[in-house]
Amino acid sequence: MSRVVLTVLAATAIGIASCAPDSADPDPCVLDTVGCDRVALEALYDATRGARWTDNTNWKTSRPLEEWYGVTTNSTGRVTSINLVRNDLRGEIPKDLGNLSSLQALHLRDNSLTGEIPRELGNLSNLEDLYLNRNRLTGEIPKELGNLSSLRNLHLNRNRLTGEIPRELGNLSSLERLRLHLNHLTGGIPVELSKLSHLLFLHLGSNRLTGEIPKELGNLSSLEDLHLNRNRLTGEIPKELGNLSSLRSLLAAANGLTGEIPKELGDLANLEGLWLLGNDLMGEIPKELGNLSNLTSLRLNDNTGLTGPLPLVLADSMTALEILYYSGTGLCVPDDADFERWLAGVFDHAGTGVACSPSTPQ
Repeated sequence: MSRVVLTVLAATAIGIASCAPDSADPDPCVLDTVGCDRVALEALYDATRGARWTDNTNWKTSRPLEEWYGVTTNSTGRVTSINLVRNDLRGEIPKDLGNLSSLQALHLRDNSLTGEIPRELGNLSNLEDLYLNRNRLTGEIPKELGNLSSLRNLHLNRNRLTGEIPRELGNLSSLERLRLHLNHLTGGIPVELSKLSHLLFLHLGSNRLTGEIPKELGNLSSLEDLHLNRNRLTGEIPKELGNLSSLRSLLAAANGLTGEIPKELGDLANLEGLWLLGNDLMGEIPKELGNLSNLTSLRLNDNTGLTGPLPLVLADSMTALEILYYSGTGLCVPDDADFERWLAGVFDHAGTGVACSPSTPQ
């Protein structure tokens, strides 16, 4: 074989190795970063039936990557964003995407992706947004996603994910939104999530989570939405949730929660929605809930252990209330004309239809 041929073969081998996902080099794109980005995008195209995408303009052509539909690049040509939302991607996410070392945003929601989330996505140290929601993904959430220190949004909701929530997600120091609802997740809520000091939304509803609500979630001072509906959570509602001064929505319906409603929830001055229906709560409604002047929706129904009168103070401060459900409880309406007028003015309310007896303490 001639020396020229050997030289060409050697150069080709080096180029291929530079883009190989299993390369021994710590950065598999060290020799040809833009070329390696192209290889990763072509792998996505091939793995998800790119020829049948709704829009595949310029994909797998010689055009610059920035001209490929849904692709954004930086000044050096490196891929920084992929947005293929609602584009009829079908198939598995290739691990090659883990080589896109400049990627900041990966938007693949509302497609028909299947298979597992590649653990190689945990290599994307610059990633800020990961939207894989509304697909058909299965398997466990890779613990390697906990390496994404720049991540602000992690949306994996509306898939078929199983297993436990990785405690490594508590390492996502920049995370603002964590949406894992509508999956088949099991196990407890990791206490490590309480370290996410920038977290705004924590949506874990409609899974199969068990155990108690960690009291440490009360440390999430920036939290605005805490959604835990439709799980198998037990134990009492932690009084520490009353520390969440930014909270707007607390949804913990359809679990197995017990005990009394903590009076500390009355400290949630910004709360707009409180849904505790479908649990095993007991006792009286704490009068401190009357401090929730911004509340628009209060759902306490289907807690047979709740008893006593609705607190008179609700009529004094809950002027914004539009929804009040307390059917399926032992609660009664106090014998007070002003309260009855207030209750009649609530746009949507369904109660027990029971008036408190004259001897019931108001």
